[in-house]
Amino acid sequence: MPSLSSEARFLGVDLRVLWHEIRQPWLRMHDWPIFAWLTPAAPMRVLHPDGRQSLWLGDGRETDLAGKAAPPFAAVELPEDLVLRRSMPLPPMGAADVANAAALEARSVSPFPADDLAWGHRPHWHANGSARVDLVLSSRRQVAQYLATRADALAGVEPEVWVRTGDGMPVVLEGYGEGLRQAHATRWRRTGYALMGLIAVFLVALAVTPSLQLRARVLEAMQAYGEAALRTAPVVRQRELLMQSADKLTQLSELVSNRIEPLKVLDRLTQLLPDDTYLQSFRLQGAKVTIAGMTNNASALMQLLGNEAGFKEVRAPSAATRMGNTGKESFSIEFMLDPHVYGAPVTTPAAAPAASLPATASSASAPAVGNPVPAAPAATGPATAVPSTASAAAASPPKATFGGGATFGGAPTRPAVPPSGGASTSAPGAR
Repeated sequence: MPSLSSEARFLGVDLRVLWHEIRQPWLRMHDWPIFAWLTPAAPMRVLHPDGRQSLWLGDGRETDLAGKAAPPFAAVELPEDLVLRRSMPLPPMGAADVANAAALEARSVSPFPADDLAWGHRPHWHANGSARVDLVLSSRRQVAQYLATRADALAGVEPEVWVRTGDGMPVVLEGYGEGLRQAHATRWRRTGYALMGLIAVFLVALAVTPSLQLRARVLEAMQAYGEAALRTAPVVRQRELLMQSADKLTQLSELVSNRIEPLKVLDRLTQLLPDDTYLQSFRLQGAKVTIAGMTNNASALMQLLGNEAGFKEVRAPSAATRMGNTGKESFSIEFMLDPHVYGAPVTTPAAAPAASLPATASSASAPAVGNPVPAAPAATGPATAVPSTASAAAASPPKATFGGGATFGGAPTRPAVPPSGGASTSAPGAR
């Protein structure tokens, strides 16, 4: 039966190996030049085999310790008679793989038992990615005996164990006091990361604060606008009603200003048409007038209408037709009216109040012939003659009437003048 595997795989890829490959480059991120300053080198007091003491700040920075305060970390350099050295080249690989290869080589070539083996390595990287590893081996029992001889100089500090290479760089043996320095470096590094994160937070806050202030102002303005809208809602409604009324009045004014007054058109046509012209139909559609009738010369009539102010686009929709032996031509003419000339007035002047006339008894004795004659006012002195109706009719302008006097094509007739005797009759009661 098929065996079950506990390996986490996806599409044939081992996820644990994939995670290890992704995680491995980030483990040494603190060694990158951009982040190296976050892990400052800890000062080290190094005890040399010749009894001399020196101060180290990182690799290759050796100074004399005389007259300076002792640093908190110490290292003991082993003499050459306690150390075995080996150098091996390695192909391009990661730092973790180099460490694993060095450990395997140390266990393979060590002459000491596994529990007595103390070893360390230092890689030297080349430009092509390959490395040369300096491997050092020693016996833990012999290292412990040598540290016991230097206990007075250490003063109770747990030291690291160093071995100097040919170029003067130290190789740290694993399993001694190097963990203290690494913990110190880790604390500094974490503090630096925390400060960087805090700075990033401050920078983000500085960048976001103006936007937050603008947002707060916008919200405050929106709230104030809403409150103002609630307070002014009745006024706004009244304003809307007022604007609607104004729009309606404007539309009504436009309609009234564009409306043609038919009586003005009829009156003007009555005065303008010659005596030999008769209208049989008159139609007014908006500002368009269509007239039809008979005349002696239709072309002369069109010319007459075309020269009239207020008449525009005079044309004949059909040709004039001569009517037998009558000498008349049947015509049909269309033209447009100018609303400014024949339009209805937008505003009408207020009518003056009618003057009250004193009532006298003479109005009852006036004869009812023609137009009614207004009664003369009562005289306070000798009796005077009342003005005749003819003079009153002459004073008022003639007006066209429909149903009697005016004819389309001729001159309007004046109303009949009543006899002057009736108008001159004095009231019986006047003295």
